[in-house]
Amino acid sequence: MSETNYLGKKGYTLFKNKINKIDESKILKDLIVKPVIPKSIIPASKFPVYRESTKKYYLPRFYGIQNFGVPKRIEIERGENINIEFNGRLRDYQYNIVDKYINYVKDIGGGLLEIDTGLGKTVIALNIITRINVKALIIVHKEFLMNQWIERIEQFIPKARVGKIQGSTIDIENKDIVIGMLQSISMKDYDSNIFDSFGITVIDEVHHMGAEVFSQALYKIVTRYMLGLSATMDRKDGLTSVFKMFIGNIIHTEKRKQESNNVLVRRIDYKVNDEEFSEIKYNFRGDVCYSSMINKLCNYNRRSEFIINLLKSLFKENPNQQILILGHNKNLLKYLYDAIMYNKIETVGYYLGGMKQEQLKLSEEKKIIIATYQMASEGLDIKSLTTLLMVTPKSDVVQCVGRILRSKHENPMVIDIVDQHEIFKRQYYKRKKFYSEQKYIIENTSNIKLEQNNFIFNKTINVVDKEEGETQTIFKRCMVDLG
Repeated sequence: MSETNYLGKKGYTLFKNKINKIDESKILKDLIVKPVIPKSIIPASKFPVYRESTKKYYLPRFYGIQNFGVPKRIEIERGENINIEFNGRLRDYQYNIVDKYINYVKDIGGGLLEIDTGLGKTVIALNIITRINVKALIIVHKEFLMNQWIERIEQFIPKARVGKIQGSTIDIENKDIVIGMLQSISMKDYDSNIFDSFGITVIDEVHHMGAEVFSQALYKIVTRYMLGLSATMDRKDGLTSVFKMFIGNIIHTEKRKQESNNVLVRRIDYKVNDEEFSEIKYNFRGDVCYSSMINKLCNYNRRSEFIINLLKSLFKENPNQQILILGHNKNLLKYLYDAIMYNKIETVGYYLGGMKQEQLKLSEEKKIIIATYQMASEGLDIKSLTTLLMVTPKSDVVQCVGRILRSKHENPMVIDIVDQHEIFKRQYYKRKKFYSEQKYIIENTSNIKLEQNNFIFNKTINVVDKEEGETQTIFKRCMVDLG
């Protein structure tokens, strides 16, 4: 079979007259996919992840290799040679990842690196580029990520000539590394020849490539080497397999070592005797309406005022910390920003999508940084952060917590507000599972206790986990009085 197949610019290519009906049926079954969207009112649409002409099928590279064998014919150019050097030193585990990737792709041509937040996936990718030394295309989906890559290139490969593909800008001639915007590449109809000079494609936050629109880019870019980067490869809609079929399987997973037991999680149960606030909102099908419940939290002034008083107490306890505030709703974030400014609690800045790089840089110097979960989950890189305050609930906080662990701080801290509604309690149990796996210290208190004690976090040595019934003894820490 492999003698009649080849790997070309459009992917793994099969001649229709050379395949049997069983194989053809399998292709159509496997490569028409549909996202899984639980409890969605509008049914999800199917979409194909293959292309065809009158005579040929064009399949995702690694799907083709897995199902039809390694083709003897490869019509993908190696890419332009470049001559750049890496100016820096990796950590031992980073060198191991680089070596593992390079040895793996010699034969197979591509794969994924799953690397936890703060463990250096950007610098690892840059080192790989200098080791392979072919012209590189780096794909990002956010402007601020593009700027971060440019900064890292200037730091670690200062002699690299950097270009850009974004909108009508196609600056690729005489460049060593080109950074492309995913939205432009997936949706604009560029001349396919502009990608011929590249030898390696690096896709940052590669999990986005499973989406129907963004996966269009994977048909357009077929380079000799492919590298996908993310801290979390799994997509909740079940489309993880889409980008794996194009880029390859996970070559290496690097998780943060479970030695961070100096991280303190302050769980604050938020309870009020208010029937309207306690009411659960349902949609027409009888399911809890999550977005309405989040809006309920964000619009409850008493809760927002509690957060402001909490911030005041945190800075009284430790004036030297830098706090990252994360939430879903920009209206709540704006309220908090205005209230922080009005109360002169500390310097404060936004870190939101659409802001210019100069504005983001100014915000990085503030003592309080206000951001959305989306910004925090992908690319927020501020090494001075010490404390995370989540003002609306979220189930998966692995990357969010990673933002305060990018540098070793004496007492990194997570403030986790657990609202009284059952849907939000269930989300906390998922977060708590992660905290426990990482051996974080979990301390329990409530808004009622804090308000009764004028928001003073008293010294204590007993930290009780109510669900587990465990008691730990901690020295030289300021804790909530659990009384």
